[in-house]
Amino acid sequence: MDAIKKTLRRLPKVGISKPFSLAHPHAAAGLVVLASFTGMFLGPGLTNSYGVFEEEYENLYSNSKTGAKGSISPAISIGAVHLASNYLFTTIAGALCERLGMGLTTFIGALMVGTGLFTAGFCTKVWQLVLTQGVLTGAGVGTIFIVVSTIPTSWFSKNQGFLIGLVHSGSGVGGLVLAPLTRFLINTHELSGSVKILGLVLAAGLSVISLGMASKPDELFDQEDEDSIDAVSSTGDNVSEHKASSLAKKRMSVRSFGVRDVRGTGGVLRSQEFWYLNVAVMLAEAAFYVVLFFLPVFSIGIGLSSEQGALITGVANGATIIGRIAIGYVADVAGNINMFLGTHLLVTLSCLFLWFPAKSFTMMMVFACTFGLFAGSLTPMVPLCSVTLFGQNGLANNVGLLGIGMVLTTSAAPVVARVFYEKLGQNGGGYGTVALLCGGIYFVATVSIFALRMCVSRRLWTKI
Repeated sequence: MDAIKKTLRRLPKVGISKPFSLAHPHAAAGLVVLASFTGMFLGPGLTNSYGVFEEEYENLYSNSKTGAKGSISPAISIGAVHLASNYLFTTIAGALCERLGMGLTTFIGALMVGTGLFTAGFCTKVWQLVLTQGVLTGAGVGTIFIVVSTIPTSWFSKNQGFLIGLVHSGSGVGGLVLAPLTRFLINTHELSGSVKILGLVLAAGLSVISLGMASKPDELFDQEDEDSIDAVSSTGDNVSEHKASSLAKKRMSVRSFGVRDVRGTGGVLRSQEFWYLNVAVMLAEAAFYVVLFFLPVFSIGIGLSSEQGALITGVANGATIIGRIAIGYVADVAGNINMFLGTHLLVTLSCLFLWFPAKSFTMMMVFACTFGLFAGSLTPMVPLCSVTLFGQNGLANNVGLLGIGMVLTTSAAPVVARVFYEKLGQNGGGYGTVALLCGGIYFVATVSIFALRMCVSRRLWTKI
């Protein structure tokens, strides 16, 4: 154990240096937000555009071509394993952040993403793609996600919802750009060439953004607390130094512990609120990717072209850009958990009353816009709700714990959806049933969020 600790101390430091952060805190905070947004664009944005690859792998490895009719296409396993590896490594990367630092953890994720995609360009079998684009690339995306989704909250004590929404909108921008870009690369360089090009570009881009990662130094937190005391003491209202210190300590306790005074991983796991949040997140995230993965396939199933399917997926991702920023802004006023509940109630209704009856390009576009606008709020709401419940300290680890449950649901949900689609008939025959499946999953997630809200406070109009 001592040898491991010595080895970890010898590893190079990657990211913004501490002296620069202390001398130029505003510039450092701006670099962190920019790097986090770009990381969301290149990492989770790639996963959000995977539906284009799903369509290609379905065409290459469908059972109709292998003669194995009546069974589920093996191509679905690539995306399912990609998601499972993604969320498994959010848990592992959360622990790595505490030991290696945010910058080096991001760099490791960049190498995994690039290597996984580049080697996928040489694969000719499904099992090879499962190991490369599934396991390795998924692990890299999960590693990137845990860093860029949690690090900005430490730099800002106000307007966290807006800033986290802004950062997480990067994945929507990534999906909006990378979906048609991937289609263009496939049309011009074929499938194998497109994944090689994406692998090299993403590895280079993510390596660069690792240089802009850094946690907020403790000295800056201490300075903020001193400023709080000075601000209260200088109001002229004869406020005692003891009261000013108490207010600063209260501010620190909110930052450290949230609305539930729990300490360490054990305390978080024993809390009732964590499990309500965990159930909601793992179900909602699974349904979210079922929709994104299968929008191109389902669009073709109701008679649309592959280009229209890619456009619908891109629009759904693009709508998350507006949704994440706007909902994050409103969450600063209404409360993080309140917004989490409201948005997922609306997502449930959109699946049942917009997606289920959709049989035309126009209806699909309406659903894509509505779905992206509200369902995209999930990813920024996860760290924000975690901060609300358990505080800033250990945020990366706490969000990583939520990834454990998502490993099972996100890997199983695409397979279950494929069963619904193929067993109940193609050409739109199984389409409506999958819409009902996703609507049902979102409904259960919404019920869990409501239970969380009531557990924290039974006053409906309280900002939580």
